[in-house]
Amino acid sequence: MSINLNKGLNNNEQNNSIANFVLTAEKTRYAETGTYAEVESYCQKMASNFPNVVSCQTLGRTSEGRKIQYMVLSKQGIHASKNSIKKKTPVVLIIAGTHAGEVDGKDASLLYFRELITSKKQDNPLNHLTVIWVPVFNVDGHEHRGRFHRPNQNGPYEQGERVNGRRINLARDWMFAQSTEMKGMLGLVKAWDPSVVVDLHVTDGLRYRHDVSISAAPDFGGDYQLTEVARSLLDEVLQNLKQSGHTPLGFYPRLKDKEDPKAGMVLDVDKPRFAHSYAAIRNRIGFLVEDHAWEPYASRTKTCFDTLNSILKTIVLHSNQILQTETFADHEASKLAGRYYALDYETDIDSEVPPKRIELLGYKYQILDPAPIIGGRFVSYDLTQEELWQIPFYDQVAPLKETITTLPRGGYLIPTAWTEVVKPYLDLHGIKYKTLQSTTQHVELHAYHVDPSTVDYDSSSFQGRQRVAMQGEWQPQTGTLQKNSIFVPIDQPKALLAVHLLEPMGPDSLSAWGLFNTAYEINDYMANHRSLEVIRWMYEENPKIKALYGEDLYKKLPQIRKDYEQLLSNDAGFRLDTNARLDFWISRLPPQDPSLNIYPIKRVEKLNQKALVFFSAN
Repeated sequence: MSINLNKGLNNNEQNNSIANFVLTAEKTRYAETGTYAEVESYCQKMASNFPNVVSCQTLGRTSEGRKIQYMVLSKQGIHASKNSIKKKTPVVLIIAGTHAGEVDGKDASLLYFRELITSKKQDNPLNHLTVIWVPVFNVDGHEHRGRFHRPNQNGPYEQGERVNGRRINLARDWMFAQSTEMKGMLGLVKAWDPSVVVDLHVTDGLRYRHDVSISAAPDFGGDYQLTEVARSLLDEVLQNLKQSGHTPLGFYPRLKDKEDPKAGMVLDVDKPRFAHSYAAIRNRIGFLVEDHAWEPYASRTKTCFDTLNSILKTIVLHSNQILQTETFADHEASKLAGRYYALDYETDIDSEVPPKRIELLGYKYQILDPAPIIGGRFVSYDLTQEELWQIPFYDQVAPLKETITTLPRGGYLIPTAWTEVVKPYLDLHGIKYKTLQSTTQHVELHAYHVDPSTVDYDSSSFQGRQRVAMQGEWQPQTGTLQKNSIFVPIDQPKALLAVHLLEPMGPDSLSAWGLFNTAYEINDYMANHRSLEVIRWMYEENPKIKALYGEDLYKKLPQIRKDYEQLLSNDAGFRLDTNARLDFWISRLPPQDPSLNIYPIKRVEKLNQKALVFFSAN
């Protein structure tokens, strides 16, 4: 299987009608890429000529109303998800054009699958796999074409935009799913449950001589057997590409110092918001493919073509192992109750383990400090002089301590007031839950109490949202489950996905995306004059405190005053801080806003079996 960059595919088995379907990229010798109308025409023609192999379908519409075409490809005639599940055929989801300026994946996959659809060779991956193929995910961005959208990319002449019509970056929308495009994509994922997701992109910035980088997930934090399989598949794909004359990297290239490549590379720790990482928390395998933007467009298309071929053929060779391991991972995910789990990780640059030394194909460069004209520190590459970089690679990954938690033994409770907010996300992601049909009392719960001093709202928006971070702790309580509350059990295959959505410390939790910000906002207060009045009564042990706040607080007033005077005597900072002194007294009062800084979702540790009769499943 090969691609001729001047004449299109070298495939004598194609029938004439399909062989005559020449892409704009081929016609222009990869100077240009076609419009989305070319994709739609391709989809319809392939489905018309090869109805037993190709099904042309629509996963939804864009924010501007355009249809998003996808194709189901199978030499076994599988065009409905239930048939694939019944036959246990591995399903591979291939997504191109998420960033619509990065169109290598679109043209490469149009060429590649044109060959597979028409080929009768025994080693055709479509004989053994069902491929769900989205040639362009961000259709609005694809049609917003311009010459200057990708200043760090070598062609084609015009490219699409990075974001969709609402200026949402679809590549970061897999968890929060606020775009219409992603809602359609998650419906596709829920219906087909792909074993492997391949996300096609183009990197930029760094000047080196490697033509593609490929990352595989899970890499950390997922099922250990699935992680081993993903790494093994990646190693095999990389080896195949090397034998084909390519220079792949097995990680995303991120510089420790962006102005000095020899300072080393740092392993990227991707969040669940990305396609390949999202696949991992669904107990599936994800590949992120990044062609190198500085390569000519013709070369990049060939690289992507060969990468797709290597990935699919590797999946075929190990399809049984992939399916068995993912089934095992689903089973293991259902047993996470009560276990320790880290919601987020970071590359430990200061690890006691010294970094690896790796070789990268680079260029000679110069660090300019100060740089001419503008000053500052910048790097300048000399593309006429190749150089081998021997550099450190920091790949030691450690969990973020503040995100390590003990998972609930029962699951999560979404109170009635919040079900309208949370339920759509459970449905979108295919998470199982039950709805309480009757009020149940005296249930053992845990509530997350947020430390108000740690609540930190982002100063600028991200994806159009004001994200929030905070810290706190889960505390036990006995509560009431109201009718129409939602219970999300932890014992389900998608437990990791549920955990990442519902645990407040998750980097892509609903809370982190700002969905629960009202829980952390002060909406009532005590006027200063009233505060002073109450504090004086407390300090003087005035019986009015007993009348207002009860006997228990009144009895504590002598000790509170003693503690206060000790602080005054021993802590100069406290003595000079009027607000701290005021807070000392007011914090001893019963909460005037009892739900403030209480995370809305509760944990359920134990659930009386008799209560289960009140639940109906989704």
